[in-house]
Amino acid sequence: MPSLQSSKLYVNLPGYLSPSILTGESLRPDMLLSIEDKCLYIIELTVGFETNLERNSQRKEIKYRPLIKHFENTYRKVKFINLSTSSLGIFGQTSESFFDMCKELGIEKPHLNYITMKMTIIIIRTTYYIFCMRNKPWTDPELLSY
Repeated sequence: MPSLQSSKLYVNLPGYLSPSILTGESLRPDMLLSIEDKCLYIIELTVGFETNLERNSQRKEIKYRPLIKHFENTYRKVKFINLSTSSLGIFGQTSESFFDMCKELGIEKPHLNYITMKMTIIIIRTTYYIFCMRNKPWTDPELLSY
């Protein structure tokens, strides 16, 4: 199990390092997790309709293929994590890579179940919010506050 103490998380959110520090501006995955043992996880989150799960996953994999090749020269291991879910909280087949990553990082089954439940709740809440706001202006939505 890798040590996470000297790992770095890159996320395009306030308070975190931006993924563009490593990737540049043209390709910016949602998250990058750099593990001290020279492993880089490129994490892409996609939420869409059930009918598009497979198509969205393939499109993202093709999109990030050059970035994966680029980082293979720098990191011992590069893993593309394609966390693809439907707007109803159904995880696509490619999401197995996310669950594999969690196991590699030592996240125990009860915690992984909790994470999965929370992600599903957030996906369903945001989908419902988008539906409710479909004909209204969007200003400062508090979707993720709990």
